[in-house]
Amino acid sequence: MMIALLLVASLTQTQDPGISGSWRAAVDQAGGPLRFSIQIETGRDGFTGRLCNGPSCDAFSAIVPAGDSILLDLADYDAAITVIQRGDSLVGYYRNVGSRGPRIIPFRAARGQWSQVPASSRLTGSWDATFHYDTRTSPRLVRLNNGPTGVEAAFITNTGDYGQFWGTATPDDSVDIGRFDGTFVYRLSGRLVGDTLRGVFHAGLSTQTPFTAVRSTGARHLTPPLEVTSADTSNPFHFAFPDLDGREVTERDPRLVGKVVMVDIFGSWCTTCHDAAPTLVKLYQEYRPRGLEMIGLAYEVTGDSAVDNRLVRRFRDKFGIEWPLLLAGLNLSEATAATLPQLKGFTAYPTTVFLGRDGRIRRVHAGFIGPAGGELHHNQVAEFRRFLDLLLAEPTP
Repeated sequence: MMIALLLVASLTQTQDPGISGSWRAAVDQAGGPLRFSIQIETGRDGFTGRLCNGPSCDAFSAIVPAGDSILLDLADYDAAITVIQRGDSLVGYYRNVGSRGPRIIPFRAARGQWSQVPASSRLTGSWDATFHYDTRTSPRLVRLNNGPTGVEAAFITNTGDYGQFWGTATPDDSVDIGRFDGTFVYRLSGRLVGDTLRGVFHAGLSTQTPFTAVRSTGARHLTPPLEVTSADTSNPFHFAFPDLDGREVTERDPRLVGKVVMVDIFGSWCTTCHDAAPTLVKLYQEYRPRGLEMIGLAYEVTGDSAVDNRLVRRFRDKFGIEWPLLLAGLNLSEATAATLPQLKGFTAYPTTVFLGRDGRIRRVHAGFIGPAGGELHHNQVAEFRRFLDLLLAEPTP
């Protein structure tokens, strides 16, 4: 580690490319630029920096000059932005490990900060959106508001939220918001036509899905998280997967028997799982003295145990997770369902399975709404607490 720090310091002194400051950054999707901001500072030990979607920022794990290039590392997601500086511009590409092989998307940046136009009152508020696919539709809830850095949005599905969206509006009641964080490459562009918001949801390099949205009336639009995945509750929940040291752990582990258990089905690649982890850590610390245990089942991207093990360890260390994390398989809904046959209709990462002291499934909560969801997030955490209180009050069988 010391050698690496000395190398970065040496490179900083001899080839400082002058990248410190604020940058208007974008990755170029097929439907247009997905905008975000980068902030870089120079210190004694090299560069530090943050990637920001409006008020929501994540630190780069490292910023390392390497010859003519500069690597902006996003190690949480096994991703990076590689750039070359050309005057007051950066050009290069974003790459991450990807669930179907590496994704590579063009990247560019210019010095300065994005200008912002607030959304009109005709755009702000809650919208019931419907995504239109070839043979089906899918609901979303979009909440738009004006924040100190521009238009901010929560983007909620049947299986949780996508984190903080951010962007701008135009005087003709168009809106362009998105989220780029190293794994999510999402952008929503739309325009108000009459009383309907119409547009396109852009994902990755080229996927484009049309949508329509109408003002929320309070009527049910999304499927509640307790109705997404059903379960066999007649038998104890069974699992058998290796931990990060290769030892098989099952539901018969002495740490779990007779305890109320929260099973976190997650992936280190999943931004929503990163949003959920601090809440789970807090619940574990608060309720463990009363008989709560947790177990994490990691469904990862590569299927290479060495790579997946490294990423899950990083996830564990980032949040100070004390409960066992097991390598359970690949992050495909069908593959996850095959390894956990007692769950029916599995579709969401994360999914939280609540087990009573007898080991049987008492509740399956699909997805997680993070802090961007506002009161929906707080209500969800309060319900977790309420249900844990009920389970922990039951006698040990």
